[in-house]
Amino acid sequence: MRCPTGCRALLAAGLFALTAGGCAGPSRGLLVPVAEPGLGTPTRTLLAVTTRGPTAEPPGYLFSGERGDTVRYASLTLSLPPGREPGSVPTDAERPDPARHIALVSARDLDAAGFVAATRAAGTARRRALVFTHGYNTQFDEAVMRLGQIVDDTGYQGLPILFSWPSRGGLADYGYDKDSANFSRDALADLLARLARDPNIAGIDIFAHSMGNWLTMETLRQLAIARDDKTLARLGTIVLAAPDVDMDVFRTQIARLRPLTSRIVLYASKDDYALGLSRRLFGGKIRAGENTDLDQFRGLGIVAHDLSAVAGGVGRNHNKAFGDGSTIAAIGRAITSGAPSRQGGQSLSEGIETLGRSVTLLGSALVPGGAAGGAP
Repeated sequence: MRCPTGCRALLAAGLFALTAGGCAGPSRGLLVPVAEPGLGTPTRTLLAVTTRGPTAEPPGYLFSGERGDTVRYASLTLSLPPGREPGSVPTDAERPDPARHIALVSARDLDAAGFVAATRAAGTARRRALVFTHGYNTQFDEAVMRLGQIVDDTGYQGLPILFSWPSRGGLADYGYDKDSANFSRDALADLLARLARDPNIAGIDIFAHSMGNWLTMETLRQLAIARDDKTLARLGTIVLAAPDVDMDVFRTQIARLRPLTSRIVLYASKDDYALGLSRRLFGGKIRAGENTDLDQFRGLGIVAHDLSAVAGGVGRNHNKAFGDGSTIAAIGRAITSGAPSRQGGQSLSEGIETLGRSVTLLGSALVPGGAAGGAP
């Protein structure tokens, strides 16, 4: 049976609104190296693990939206412009300027052995690793820039690792992207297991956004079913930002992850327009990322925060967790000091404070007015 005109219009509108903020594009991607930044311009190196296939054309993307035949690795060094507004992702694909934009300084492909060597580049110092999984409609270059912003805004001092799955970065590719997330579960599980057994890695934190939450939750569930207690025991803070996961399904995933629930910090917003459309398009069931009935999360043993009062910015209120400077700073404090051990939740807009491992999640700081980023 063919979809009637009204159905097609609703689907098109829904897929448009589900974008995480990416735009159609320039003639090249964001990952064309620039000249060495000037003195005083900070740089950060991050590692990337991807199930995408490689691409050379157009330049500046490095990896495509198609599914690769193997897991690939890369090391990328970014320059970060002085005075950048927290929560913002200033970029320019055509004329990147390190004085004003987040820009690529250098990139190199790694093999599996090179990736392991890169995790040990700090010598004998043991560091934590932060694994970031992006959302739907996100090309590789956009995900790299977003992780650069997150690392800079949170002040994360460990090893940042992008796990990038094959999102095509197209508005009409929601179904393909969802299948690509499923396609990448084994690779993410393998990455987490490797990091858990790396003597140079002190622990693993996770930051998932939107559809990246589906991939993350399914992977953790898979590890739990496999009884990989060593990997699960090495996990620290697990940030679930705007999870595009059916709330009923989310409960079944959590049921497999009981030992991890005290480490999960979830961020939801009732005015997340993208997730509202996802709900209407896929069965009318509320998504975890738009559910601000915090008692439901408390009953699951999860600390959840209501970002409804935080300015949404770009992304139809879908990017609040990292598009608002105060919010991303508070997330950084949560990651640095460990997930809250108290099983509960709070509305950040009410300014209630939660203690977790002697750190205050400054809910009162999470107010509207922060800058919003434009990348996924």
